[in-house]
Amino acid sequence: MPLVRILLLLFLSYDLSAQSSLPRSTPEAEGVSSKHLMAFLDAAGKSDAEFHSIMVLRHGKVVAEGWWNPYSPDTKHTLYSVSKSFTATAIGFAATEKKLTIEDKVISFFPDDLPAEISPNLSELRIKHLLTMSVGQDKEPGGIRAQENWVRKFLETPIANAPGTKFHYNSMATFMLSAIVQKVTGQTVLEYLEPRLFSPLNIVGMDWEINPKGINVGGWGLRLKTEDLAKFGQLFLNKGKFNGKTVLPAAWIEEATTMKIMQDPDAPAVKKDSSDWLQGYCYQMWRGRNNSYRADGAFGQYILVLPEKDAVIAITSETSNMQAELDLVWKYILPAFNTDRLPADRKSSRALKGRLDKLALHVEAGRANQAMEATVSGKNYAMISNDRKLQGISLNFQNGTCVMALDTDSTDYRLSFGSGAGITGVTEKFGPYLVAGAKSNRIGLPPFRISGTYAWKDEKTIELFVRYIESPHHETIRITFDGDYAMVEWLNSFNNSIRASKAVLRKAIPNPPRLIVRGDDMGFSHSANLALIKSYKEGIETSIEVIAPSPWFPETVRLLAANPRVDVGLHFAITSEWDNVKWRPLTACPSLQNEDGYFYPMLFKNRNYPGQAIMDHEWKLDDIEKELRSQIQLAKKYIPRLSHVSGHMGSTGFDPKVKAMVARVAQEYKLATVDSDQSLHGFSYAHFDPRGKSTEQRIDAFIEMINKFEDGKTYVFVEHPGLDNDELRAISHIGYTDVAEGRQDVTTIFTSEKVREAIERRGVRLVSYKQALEK
Repeated sequence: MPLVRILLLLFLSYDLSAQSSLPRSTPEAEGVSSKHLMAFLDAAGKSDAEFHSIMVLRHGKVVAEGWWNPYSPDTKHTLYSVSKSFTATAIGFAATEKKLTIEDKVISFFPDDLPAEISPNLSELRIKHLLTMSVGQDKEPGGIRAQENWVRKFLETPIANAPGTKFHYNSMATFMLSAIVQKVTGQTVLEYLEPRLFSPLNIVGMDWEINPKGINVGGWGLRLKTEDLAKFGQLFLNKGKFNGKTVLPAAWIEEATTMKIMQDPDAPAVKKDSSDWLQGYCYQMWRGRNNSYRADGAFGQYILVLPEKDAVIAITSETSNMQAELDLVWKYILPAFNTDRLPADRKSSRALKGRLDKLALHVEAGRANQAMEATVSGKNYAMISNDRKLQGISLNFQNGTCVMALDTDSTDYRLSFGSGAGITGVTEKFGPYLVAGAKSNRIGLPPFRISGTYAWKDEKTIELFVRYIESPHHETIRITFDGDYAMVEWLNSFNNSIRASKAVLRKAIPNPPRLIVRGDDMGFSHSANLALIKSYKEGIETSIEVIAPSPWFPETVRLLAANPRVDVGLHFAITSEWDNVKWRPLTACPSLQNEDGYFYPMLFKNRNYPGQAIMDHEWKLDDIEKELRSQIQLAKKYIPRLSHVSGHMGSTGFDPKVKAMVARVAQEYKLATVDSDQSLHGFSYAHFDPRGKSTEQRIDAFIEMINKFEDGKTYVFVEHPGLDNDELRAISHIGYTDVAEGRQDVTTIFTSEKVREAIERRGVRLVSYKQALEK
């Protein structure tokens, strides 16, 4: 290759590198004391805060940078509310491009999502009030995040105070800013900022969470690298310029970073002087002490801008005391900024760089425990506590490495841990998260980078430590073994919560019996709805049967939407059964209705209800088919995952013609029929006689039943969970009056740890209809 071409390539590669990263310098060359920065690192190491990265800029140059291993320069980090400053910047670009003004009314952007009545305060709500956290709502409308339409729910939330008069931190207000940007640009905030902000700052690889409607959540959810934060801070320090080019007008920078509202105007001076959260609020940025301003995220994510010092400080961390972390900055780093240049201090500068290069988080060393590792390695422990999400756990040890297998209701995970040193990897398992309750949270993000270590705390207890290194957080899984049992505890790093689950050694069988635990009659009462969901979430129930024309069907839909993994079948009903609660057909089907238009209570002739059974009348197959189609269509409309059809009180198989029709119609809708075709699928009904038995005796009878299961067979156990409350005590029919008590017993059986343990000891595999039919 010619020398000229080599030199040209070297020049171009140097030029691209220079453009993609901030220039570097030594501390003293930019008037910063290395000794002061060392003192900060000393203090940080002794503090309760867990620092993950720091980058200090002076005069636009990086003078100190460090990442506490396993965090690294290429690690994106969850920023929480630092995201807000980027959302506000998108508003700045949109205002610059005349797509909106900060005086625009919020309701003008969402005509299709407005409440029926628009209050005067809502009418006066403007973009500037969203920017300054002065919406006027009494509290953060956090429940919105679990809903589908966040915009509509925000606009429905009452505004008690006149907008602009009172500061109240409000992440959903920032979401509304994101929604407005998407309305006026047709792009998400992330898409909109890419060519305007991220590309000019040479920021790549960023991602941002979206809500169920595909809108970036705005107030949190952005992930960037530490240097990306520093670039953003430098852009603001330079009044909108980067690498000599104007990215954002200086007028917007000035507007966005000056105080707009005081958080607590009546705070005494002593309180204000000690707090960086009482200095005033800007446009999604905080004014701070020492004439600073900052982007600020939960648990210690910061972009600090110090105009008087011509400095920027970027920090990622996890701390429960954010003020104490800032106090360290003011005590040790602020005094480090001196004149424009200091005499060279090579010894201190080298020592500082050495410290920064070797930063690492503490890894706890545990005692050796080869005997216990050999004892438990490869054994599968099944959860018997009420925790539907986690179903089983096993550990495999080899050469100082532990591989943990987690069996959950959705998938299986494999995580690796090192003894004394972390093992890095990736996982799709979600870690601890402050906004984990938000619908669609973290959906669509790539697998999460993790580092895992383990240590034996005593002869029986092991702690497995999972650090989510693109997040501030970590979790500890503590397992205490005791013979065939294990207690599994999950410790969350940011709030020290502990979730415990009892586990038992699972019997391994090559071809185990399978059991479908079916809960019937969802929709006929509120009590049944709650019990059926409880029996699924906290127990052994695997399939739920829904009565579509029932009075509590709308609630049924909502509860099933919140539990998307439970298998659902249409419980085809042409009778209403009860004396005090009735339901009508969805269609006009005279042969199935009494004179009041309700379903007859009974299917077969019943001496307690003379003339009130379908079989007492000339029922018509066409009426039954029409009603079946209508019920299927309604159920599939609101519960699209519907997998099968079962029969309420024998409705799908009481006559050969009916049975054939149900099979034909179900096939047309791609649904299995599971009652009339039970033997066809190879299923066997499992049952025990509950009569005359106490609750505990019924539990024992259930266990005796499953202990008789044959390997390789699939069993179906059908029952009706309920709660013993006033509602269910009011529901009965002649011949069946102990409904509340009996159905409460079913719920108790389905959620019994004793039952769950017996299932695992027998080696029974719990499956749904959907799973059984697929295989």
